[in-house]
Amino acid sequence: MVQISMSPRFAMRSALFGSVLLVAGAAGAFEGRVVRQQDGSPVAGAEVTVLGRTGEAFTDAEGRFTFVPDPALPFEILVILPGGRIMKPVLIESFPEDGLVVVEVQALVQESVTVTAGTAPSIEHTPAAATTLLPRSEVQVRLPVNLGQALENVPGVATISEGRAEVPVIRGLARGRTLLLIDGARVTAERRVGPSATFLDPFVVDSLEVSRGPGSVAYGSDAFGGVIQVRTRRPEPSAPFGMRFIGSLGAGVPQGRAGVEVTQGFSNGGVLFQAHYREFDDYDSPEGTVFNSGSRDQGYLGKVQTLVGSGVLSFGFMSDLARDVERPRTNSHITRFFYPTEDSHRFTAGYDRISLWGLSRLNVTTFVGSYRIVTDQDTFATENEPRRIERADVDAKDYAVRAVAEKLFGGTRLELGVDLNGRFGLEARDFVVDYDLAGNELQTDERITIENGRRVDTGLFASLDGNVHPKLQLVGGGRVDRVTTHNEGGFFGDRDTANGAFSGFAAATVGSFGGWSFTGQIARGFRDPVISDRYFRGVTGRGFITGNPDLEPETATQFDTAVRYTSRRWRAAIYYYHYRFRDLIERYEDEPDFFFFRNRGRALNEGVELELQAELGRELSLQLSAYASRGKALDDDAPLDDVPPTTLTLQLRRELSAGRGYLQVRGAVFAEDDEPGPSEVATPGYGVVDFSAGWEMTSKVGLRFLARNLTNTSYPVSTDRRAVPAPGISAVATVVVTLGPD
Repeated sequence: MVQISMSPRFAMRSALFGSVLLVAGAAGAFEGRVVRQQDGSPVAGAEVTVLGRTGEAFTDAEGRFTFVPDPALPFEILVILPGGRIMKPVLIESFPEDGLVVVEVQALVQESVTVTAGTAPSIEHTPAAATTLLPRSEVQVRLPVNLGQALENVPGVATISEGRAEVPVIRGLARGRTLLLIDGARVTAERRVGPSATFLDPFVVDSLEVSRGPGSVAYGSDAFGGVIQVRTRRPEPSAPFGMRFIGSLGAGVPQGRAGVEVTQGFSNGGVLFQAHYREFDDYDSPEGTVFNSGSRDQGYLGKVQTLVGSGVLSFGFMSDLARDVERPRTNSHITRFFYPTEDSHRFTAGYDRISLWGLSRLNVTTFVGSYRIVTDQDTFATENEPRRIERADVDAKDYAVRAVAEKLFGGTRLELGVDLNGRFGLEARDFVVDYDLAGNELQTDERITIENGRRVDTGLFASLDGNVHPKLQLVGGGRVDRVTTHNEGGFFGDRDTANGAFSGFAAATVGSFGGWSFTGQIARGFRDPVISDRYFRGVTGRGFITGNPDLEPETATQFDTAVRYTSRRWRAAIYYYHYRFRDLIERYEDEPDFFFFRNRGRALNEGVELELQAELGRELSLQLSAYASRGKALDDDAPLDDVPPTTLTLQLRRELSAGRGYLQVRGAVFAEDDEPGPSEVATPGYGVVDFSAGWEMTSKVGLRFLARNLTNTSYPVSTDRRAVPAPGISAVATVVVTLGPD
């Protein structure tokens, strides 16, 4: 069992209990109705969220919804239509005399809605968490090649690793401390840097949601830093038959992309099918072409969504096949590191219903899938040494069942949930392929690293949310988990672990006062190592690694504060976080390219984030983000790995011809990193400038253009000591063709 000192546990449970007592008697909720602006007809099945607040509501057949607890004026409402289309936030500055807030929505062109700070509708986040929603339009404007690029404007989000395999990280908490979800289901990888979804093509993305802050109560292990949720495309109910084609060509980062989508709505739902293919060649840096930086992948997505009773039943299948995902390094001409195969197959099913069995809402999500990744270190032949390939082949199966029930008591919202997720049938094999000097294969040696591994996490959680005063909201939550692992055979032999953990949080929000609100929060979370952290031994994308079966789970006490401001044309927030860890799990380098795991002891991670969004008039909008952070081990004050440098990002966007086109300029400045972690090197400061534009030539055909790093600035792609230069100036052009009724 995890050893938990009485004082933190007592303090957390006391705070939670106090919140429950105070909130239990609270009252206050507001009712609204979502209608179409053009004819006043109700919008059924829409998601409704209040920016800066936890929770969401769904509209009934009359377009009505109830949001609990009652937010203080002024506040912004965000509406997401049943097919996933995101409407522009609506500012509510006063309540009508009858108390019913009427929210009018109108059809907008795809490019008219950009990043929305303050909300992440499908992520269960804590009140002080910094939340961001990136709609489909923003993803298509940026034309990212992976999740890291798609999230590069979000403060506190950075990437580690190199090339197409880079991993998005929240607040410097990498290596399994940032949870990644696709349609509510976990992405689990045995890569030491953490899950990257390298295989994911942004063509399938309907929206991206980010919650920066502790997520252990809602999600258990792996959510210290926060949660990134990918929503794939969804069919629109009752929509006519439609098709969409996309094709891209790029230079600088040579690439070709193609995708096709077919949708058909019916009276109570719809179906959707997608197929896509991408190929990237070695890119050009200011110092020349970077060898071993290409990749290719293809995938398929199918979805069915239908109304059943008062709920929505959905099924989805997603299959992605990545090939030759290369990891460029300074020694790639000697030893080539790449992933010949990364395959992911995922089946999800869900049911979401309001007003069932006395509950306000019930949501059930299930997931089964399989995952396989092959890692190659191909050492080229020299005059005296023959070629040799060292390979790790890892495959496993995954599953999850998650059910969340919500009950409203006047102005109080109670949420109860059960969360079961795991990985089983994990098998890891190492191969050594030897050649002679003539290039002929001599022999292949095979070793079983893990014969059969599994990991099961079972959690029960609850939270309570309500107002004790019109200007004071209290929220508390708690969770208990039991995590077990089992390893058969392989390098470490038969091993078992069983650990229990308690997570919790308590938060208070004061305001709004003229648009200003203030939130303070304390939380406790945990992370249990993944299977390979304990039991794997073999080659990786950086060298050779040996697990540690004696690793203990790490725990954290997390303090968060948030100050937010909302007005008709401005939205701003500043966040401060201070996280203290015990039994920190650290990967360290014993000698060049040979890595091990250990529990480090106590550590500190803290930082500040700023984000600003403004409507400047004349169809011009501004988005600014900045963050600064630090991490250190408290036993010797040594810097930690993965902490990003101080960063400032500014983006200006101009809408053209009432949304028919757009121009966008982005600039980012990164400070010098002179405190590298134990497996990093210092990196210089630098700045980049990007430009993008789009134009709807007709109602059927649209063009997109993106140019990155216009100044051709040279900078390292990561803090690894073998890091290569990042891409120099590059450009990509895309054509989008939509077929169907206007």
